[in-house]
Amino acid sequence: MITAVAALVASGLTAFAPSAPASAAGAVQLRFVTANINFDADQSVVRDKWRNLIAPNADVVFLQEAKNVRLSDFVETSTWIIRHGTSAAEDDSEDKLGSALLIRRAVATEVADYGLVKGVDASPCPRGGIMTRWLAKIKVKLTNGRWIRVASLHMPPLRCQTGPGGPYDRMADSVVAFADLTDMPTVLGADWNKVVDDDPNAIGRRSGLEPNGPDLGERIDGFMYSPRLRNCCLTQLGLASRGHPAVQVKLTVPAP
Repeated sequence: MITAVAALVASGLTAFAPSAPASAAGAVQLRFVTANINFDADQSVVRDKWRNLIAPNADVVFLQEAKNVRLSDFVETSTWIIRHGTSAAEDDSEDKLGSALLIRRAVATEVADYGLVKGVDASPCPRGGIMTRWLAKIKVKLTNGRWIRVASLHMPPLRCQTGPGGPYDRMADSVVAFADLTDMPTVLGADWNKVVDDDPNAIGRRSGLEPNGPDLGERIDGFMYSPRLRNCCLTQLGLASRGHPAVQVKLTVPAP
């Protein structure tokens, strides 16, 4: 298992020059991709999925089950900002490496406040417990001057929905609380382990975010985002791992 993670910034601000001139005049459309890459997958398999399936179709990427890969080994850091785990090697336990965020440098001028927000503590569930689950979150300033907030997360499996107060319910409450922290436009990419737009925990309704998931397959990989972000063209790009398509949505983000 690979436990070291390179190129991390746990907090603070990173500024850089975009590859195209920044524009504060209009809306920008970004391609968001979410993918569960399977923590049992060999790193070479993940590398090939990244190069051939995910990166060519994305500006912002949400990964789940990423604890066995070192993204900086194959992701071009001149093109992508990588946020995965924490900045302290001794604090990079397996659960904190579960979700990752990647932002194409050409679409942003600054990133800030990367960190992990606890979703639910390690918990027993029928047929096996789960490790602590986290939301990996960051703020991104786009080339039109608008700040947005994005987060990658992996909800507990259905077997952890054990009734009121169960692990799935507790993490659903954490996601709603996270969404309520700011009025900044927010995009969540996740393996929800539920049909994204038919969730009995009503995460979308309670958080004010719009759920959007695919119409085919298990329909558990997808997005929730602020309704003011106009959406277009939800697409399944192909399998990121067994049972998990990489899912893309195009969102138009207005200027400030």
